[in-house]
Amino acid sequence: MLSLPLKISLPRSKSIVIRCLIIHYLRTGILLPIFDNDPNDIKVVYNALKTIDSQIKTSVGEVCVINVEDCGAAYRFLMAVLATTPGKWLLTGTPRLLERPILPLVFFLQTQGANIKKVELGWRIDGRKLHIGNCEIDTSETSQFASAVMMVKQETRDKGQERNPYIRMTETILQKQDLANSTLLELADWSAAVFWIANALLNPNAHYLLKNLHFDTLQGDAAIIQWFQKKGLTFTENEFGIDIKHTNIAEIQNQIMNVLNTPDIAIIFAVLAVCYPFELTLLGLKNLNLKESKRLDITIKELSRLTIVVKQSEDQITIHKRTQELPKEIIFDSYNDHRFVMAWSLFKNFGNVVIQNPECVKKSYPEFPFKHYT
Repeated sequence: MLSLPLKISLPRSKSIVIRCLIIHYLRTGILLPIFDNDPNDIKVVYNALKTIDSQIKTSVGEVCVINVEDCGAAYRFLMAVLATTPGKWLLTGTPRLLERPILPLVFFLQTQGANIKKVELGWRIDGRKLHIGNCEIDTSETSQFASAVMMVKQETRDKGQERNPYIRMTETILQKQDLANSTLLELADWSAAVFWIANALLNPNAHYLLKNLHFDTLQGDAAIIQWFQKKGLTFTENEFGIDIKHTNIAEIQNQIMNVLNTPDIAIIFAVLAVCYPFELTLLGLKNLNLKESKRLDITIKELSRLTIVVKQSEDQITIHKRTQELPKEIIFDSYNDHRFVMAWSLFKNFGNVVIQNPECVKKSYPEFPFKHYT
């Protein structure tokens, strides 16, 4: 008798939807619709664009405050939008957000004639029409700097420049003529799906249907299925999404993984290595402390409670294979970081897990069942 899969609802890809919202608005002056169950980051961008649109139409001379809360994408993308939109703006957010990288983008926009000044609460911007040239921009801290410039130019980058999956995503969306009717807006988020895929690997009887998830090449995190296929999971796409089954259990030998271009999966894999267990060396971690929290430092601190974690450099750690039993109850802080809520939840497979302040997961996955993991 065939078993029916557990149907899992995933959020829309916030990386795709946020880009579509901004690009479509810059082209048409019209806001695409959003939904109640969308990630908070999508709502932040939508509300910011709505405020910008209202300010433009009312032609109010006072400074307009654009608060992007803790959304890094909104911070970088809207910095470029406001710099090129006539008006007086104050771009602000949470204290942690204002600590995150943005100076390379600011310096680039200033070389193009933008009037941007650092103030106590964020950035004071006197927006104006700019003719942006083809100057290089440093993307070593985040590719969002390049995507921000591409969106306000409504052009893809010059040929020959290094491009990561998120820059290719921006290029693809810019090439779409009708974003309002694009199926891109329906794609589920692979970064959220990684939790369920990792959870399936830890459960021999797992059978999930991840709704609205597809083998698209637009999201870089989709490449992780190749790793999981070799470890005992099968993936079958159908009209409803992707069906996942756990088909066999195997010992996982020492693994080396570079997450430079897919940083959102780093914590999940670190926790998966402790849970399974297997030895894992993670590379490409140099920017992990620049995220919503100091993810590298926190990961080392928390996982060292359960196994040996060695930090070789700011770019590399090795999580040694766990040899002791996991405790029956583990208490974790979320550090106000949505990725940690999902990652810590994997320990639920081995005992009771208490996650402090789990509501921050709504930033990317409002329907994540964190109540079952506390």
